[in-house]
Amino acid sequence: MEPANQPRADHIDQGAFLRHLGYNASDNIGPRRRFPREMPFIEWNSRDKGWYQSGARMPSKFRPKHYFTRPCDGKRTGAWGRFKDAITGEGPDVFITTSGDKRTLMRDRPQKWQWSGWPIDGARYLDWLADPDFRQQDAMPALNASWTNTSSRMGAQYNFKTRRYETPRMFWQTGGAGPNNPVWRDAQWKPNAKRSDQMPYNFQTPDQQWWTTVPRWAGQFAGGRPRPWP
Repeated sequence: MEPANQPRADHIDQGAFLRHLGYNASDNIGPRRRFPREMPFIEWNSRDKGWYQSGARMPSKFRPKHYFTRPCDGKRTGAWGRFKDAITGEGPDVFITTSGDKRTLMRDRPQKWQWSGWPIDGARYLDWLADPDFRQQDAMPALNASWTNTSSRMGAQYNFKTRRYETPRMFWQTGGAGPNNPVWRDAQWKPNAKRSDQMPYNFQTPDQQWWTTVPRWAGQFAGGRPRPWP
């Protein structure tokens, strides 16, 4: 177990990889969209309470899609695992997702900072501000339905170690900022992780420090990418 630095932005890793191949980061090489042009996203305007596309309000006959969503924290995946979570009261909550554009169906689901109750950490907050696909609705917090106002989870934060929503506690009240802190604000579980397998690949304590069990020889970059130099 050892501490790890914050993940680096993809463009930094991409630039190092291109230089290794003999290209510059400014060359027109890298991840790109499938088509040269696309219509703007249909997004929700919370101020005007309506659906808009490129500043134009959608016609009255427009109807968004509603569906139930239960996020996954990486543990107990699959239908049987979700069923176990439901009967034991563990795992993330269930949300109602509203989507006005099928292209954004996946990103319309509650993001981790929304369903876990933990604010975005410093590194990812900059990524969030620099997202070229950012929409106003991306900044909206998850709201409680009127019939859940008495829920014990209101105002709680998700502890990835116990897999339950708990009353917020400062990290110095929960064992300090070290790897033995009983509160985790994020975690990457190993494949097929069960309750008997408590050690993940990576986890983050409330002070935003990452801790990893992945050995140094596994690679320099995130995503299992090998080092492009000796």
